Formats: sequence, structure tokens, C-alpha cells
Amino acid sequence: MLSKNEIKLIKLIKFTPVFIVALVCVMVTFLLYVDKNITLQADLKTLQNDYLKRNENIIKDELEKVYDFIVHKKLNSEKELKEDIKKRVIEAHNVMTFIYEKYKNKESDEKIKERIKNALTALRFNDGRGYFYITSMEGESILYPLSQKFENKSILDFEDNFGLRFVENAINGLKDKTEAYNEYYWKKPESDEKLKQYKKITFNKVFEPYNWFVGTGEYLEDFEEKIKKEILEYITSIKYLKNGYVFVINKNGVYLSHINQSYVGVNRLDLKDSNGFMITKEIIELAKKGEGFLKYISTVKPEDSQSAEKITFVKGFKDWEWAIATGFYTDELDQQIKSKEREYKENYMHNLLTLFTVSGLLTILFLFLSFYISKRLELRFYKYKQQVLTNIKKSREKDSMLAQQSKMAAMGEMLENIAHQWRQPLSSISTLSTGVKIRYEYGGIEKEELLHAMDSITTTTKYLSQTIDDFRDYFNPHKEATYFNIEDIFNKALDLLEVQFNLKNIKFIKNLNEVYIYGFENEFLQVIINILNNAKDEFDRKELEDRYIFIGIEKKDNQVKISIKDNAGGIDEKIINKIFEPYFTTKFKSQGTGIGLYMSKEIIEKHMKGKILVSNKEFVYEEKAQKGALFEILFSIVDEKAI
Repeated sequence: MLSKNEIKLIKLIKFTPVFIVALVCVMVTFLLYVDKNITLQADLKTLQNDYLKRNENIIKDELEKVYDFIVHKKLNSEKELKEDIKKRVIEAHNVMTFIYEKYKNKESDEKIKERIKNALTALRFNDGRGYFYITSMEGESILYPLSQKFENKSILDFEDNFGLRFVENAINGLKDKTEAYNEYYWKKPESDEKLKQYKKITFNKVFEPYNWFVGTGEYLEDFEEKIKKEILEYITSIKYLKNGYVFVINKNGVYLSHINQSYVGVNRLDLKDSNGFMITKEIIELAKKGEGFLKYISTVKPEDSQSAEKITFVKGFKDWEWAIATGFYTDELDQQIKSKEREYKENYMHNLLTLFTVSGLLTILFLFLSFYISKRLELRFYKYKQQVLTNIKKSREKDSMLAQQSKMAAMGEMLENIAHQWRQPLSSISTLSTGVKIRYEYGGIEKEELLHAMDSITTTTKYLSQTIDDFRDYFNPHKEATYFNIEDIFNKALDLLEVQFNLKNIKFIKNLNEVYIYGFENEFLQVIINILNNAKDEFDRKELEDRYIFIGIEKKDNQVKISIKDNAGGIDEKIINKIFEPYFTTKFKSQGTGIGLYMSKEIIEKHMKGKILVSNKEFVYEEKAQKGALFEILFSIVDEKAI
């Protein structure tokens, strides 16, 4: 039996959709008609302005990219120069070292020196400008290919125009390091201006066997010319849209880059269009002021080699006195605008007709569907009410059963994990208590040894108690993370495991640093103990004289890497990818369940958002080849202030 409210709801479902659909369809049809008319008139008005502005933005954006590229290359030219000459000097130093090592026990020093000089004398690079020189740390020129008259003479007092004793300065820079850059001003050998001096950057590297240093250098101006050539080649290759290209003019009117290669290198300062507009002069003048747009009749259009009206954006690069420019042709724009106008009008008429047709059909369809659906909803409502009541009852029963199953499963897994974690601490307590008993029976125990044993048992029992809390917290979604020191965790773990590992003759090689991370301190302690215990178990299976576990904490940038490595022979490659799977174990059932490493991975990756990796590692320690398992744990460091 339906209530009064349910009867009202049925009527509302039956009639309201029909009324709303009819009203909405009529209103939407009318509004769309009005909107189409307004939109058409507005679009036709703004189309021309929009197209013009859009194309201006396109050419400006393209030119800004080129300008930014030039600025970047200019700013980095000195850095690139330094990298280039450093690379050259290192190559020369390698050659010298090779010759020395090859002949040091076969020939005299004089012959070896001669070999080195002969190897470097003829080497040239950077279009023949680059060469290598060798100078002793006392200031004597050993090799100077450009003028051999200076060789075997002191050049310590050589000065540039500013009075800088650059040889002495280079030697001083190498006294406390093996390589260094040096700067000074010097004349170019090939320059016609004999009195003008240019900035030169050199790189020197000490050659220790003979107390020499080898070096080379480059004039910054020459390197910038190389950079300019690379930039102009890049600009020439730029093409965009249908007729878009970029060109460059210097202050004298010479075209440095252009899509028409016949213009490159030509002075076109007197170029003017059919209206008498001085194209090149106006571009240069505008570049001197900064940037802006120009309109003129261009001499050639790439598409058809015909002249056409062009709007050009110009920007000046003051450092090199360049005018950089690009543009678009307005006749192409006019064609696009007319085509767009025709398209708009055709689409308008077509859309208007379609609108009325579709609106009418949809109105009829929606009215029919609305009436049909309302009748169906009325019938479904009765059935749905009964189904809802039935499903609510079943859902409550199911939820109760699932909750009980989940609780039992969680308790079972927790008990297995606690058993796994308790085996080693209980063994430690047993070992310590048995040792105390035996020593006492034979009357050989000291007070300090007894107290130390009792402290170890107390620490271990506290750990057992803490383990219960930790495993209980593992299923608690509201447990709190803290900001803790990794080094403290390792020290705590080693305190707990000290007795057992000493009995097994296992030595720890530590490289610990004070690094703080944000996470769950006790869970992380469990991970460390799990890994260390697995290493100990592996040692038990091997007859090794030397047993080492290497522990390291390394911080780099905003990441910390924790490494635990042993020399127990490593993990079988066939199973190494399975060790983090639950219940996978290579031990007897009484020794482990295979849950330890699985839980370690869960803690590190799900609870602490880190990463744990395992691999086999071959290495050398104390001049002996070693092999073992390497566990690496990675965390991102979170600033405590950001927490």
C-alpha cells in the first residue's frame, strides 16, 4: 500500500517531465535562433580584426623565439668556449700521459719530452686558430708553436695591456689545484690591427711528471663569430606557415640571412618598394629603437616570387647591431577573410535549417519518451521499493560477515608476523640467560658482564613488547609518522642484534651519516632488522672465514639512499625477483614463513612512499674478491618545516 507522499511522487514523476521537456525544447529553439543571428553579425564584424591580430601575434611569437635563442647562445658563448678548450687540453694531457707511461722505463726524460713536443706541435683546431703550448711551473716556455724563439726561455714577466703578468697568474692559479682557467688581453696573430688587444680565455692543466702545465686558449671574439655563423645557419632553415621565414640585417644594410640566398652578403640599404618606402633603412631604424611593425610592398613572395603587401615585425639585437625580422602577406589574409565570410554565411543558413528541423523532431521525440518513461517509472517504483528493502537486509548481513572475515584474516597475519619477528629476539634471550647460568655455575661471571647481559635481555624484551604495538599499529590507518634520524635507527637495530651477530663472527662495516626522514620509525626499524637477520641466516648456510655486513647512508640533493650489503654469496638469480612475494622462503618452515621481506616492501613503499631494491653485487674488500646481496632503500627527503 502506497502512502500519500508516494502517490504524489508518482504523479510528479508522470507529468512533470512532459511539461519540462516541452517548455525547454521551445525555449532552446527560440534562443538558438536569436543567438545564431547575433553571432553571425558579430563574427563578420570582428573576423577581419581577429585575423589581422592573430597573424601579427604569430609572427611576433616566431621572432621572439629566434630572439630568445640568440640571447641564450650569446649568454652561453663564454661557457661553451670554456668547455671547448677544456676538452681540448684534456685530450692533449691524455696524449702526454700516454707517451710518458709508455716510455718512462725505456727512454731518457729528454727523449720523452721531445716525443711529447713533437706530438703536440703540429696539432691545430678551431679553423687553424687553436694550438697547444707547454710551460714549466717556473715560467719557462717548453712549447710555443707560433713562435719557437720563446721556447726554453722564461716568459714569466709577459704582460698584457693592463699590466697583468698572465703567465705568472696562470702558475699561481695552479699551485693548489691541477687545472684552472685564466683570462688576459692579447693581440691576434692574424689581425691587421697590431696594437689592438682582445680578450682571451685559456685553460691550463698540470703535467706532474715534469712539473709542466699544458694549455690552449681562444679569443672570445673569434668564438662569438663561430656562434654567429651557427645562429645564422639556424635562422635560414626556419620555415613556418605558408610563406613564413626570418631574415637578419646588420647596421650597414647587409643581409646576413634570408630565404633567398642571392640576397645574403649583399648591401641592400637603398632598397625601396613601389611606393618609395625605404625598406631596409626603415627596418634598421626601427631595430635601433627596439621593436615594432612595418607595412610595405615586398620585393618577392616565396610562394610565387611576386611582389605583395607585407606586414613585418622587427626587433633589434643591440649587442651585435642586428635587425631581426619576419612577416606575413596581406593578400593571403584577404583571401582567407573572404573565404571565411562565405563559409560563415553558408554554415549559418545550413545550421538554421538544421536547427528548426532537429528542434521539432527532438521536441516530439522527447515528449513521447517522457510520457513513456514516466509510465515505466511508475511501474518500476513499486518493484524498486521492495528490492531496496530486500537488498538493505542482505547488504547488512554481508557487511557483517565480511567485517568478521577481514578481522580474522588480519589477526592471523599479525600473529604470523609476530612469530617471525620474535624468533630471533627470543633466541638472543635464551643465549644470554644460558651463558649467564653456565658462567655462574663455574664461578667465572663478573658483575659488569651480568649487568650487560641483563641490560641486553631488558632491551630485547622491550623490543618484543614494542613489536606487538608496531604490528597492531600496522593495521591502524591513523598512526602518526614522525621526523627521525636514520643513523639512530641503525644504532638501535645493532644494539638489539649485537650478541647474536658477535656469536656468528659477523662484523659490521659502517658508513653512517646523520640524515632525517619523515615516516614510521618503528616500522622502519623492523625493515632493517628483517634484512640484517636474513643476511645472518644466509651466513649460517655458508662456511666463510670472513663475514661482513656493510651499512651505508648516502644523501644527495633531496634523496637519501640506504644500502645494506653482505659477502654471503648473493641470492640465486632464479629466485631474486620473488623474494618480496608473500610466503616465499628458502628456509625450513620452522625458520621462517616468507612474510618478513614482503612486509618490509609493504612498509617502505606503501607506508613510507619509498623504494626498496635488491641485487647481487661483486666487489673487493681488503684485497679479496667478494660477492653478496645488496639491498637499497631510497627516500625523498622532506623538509621538517614543510610537514
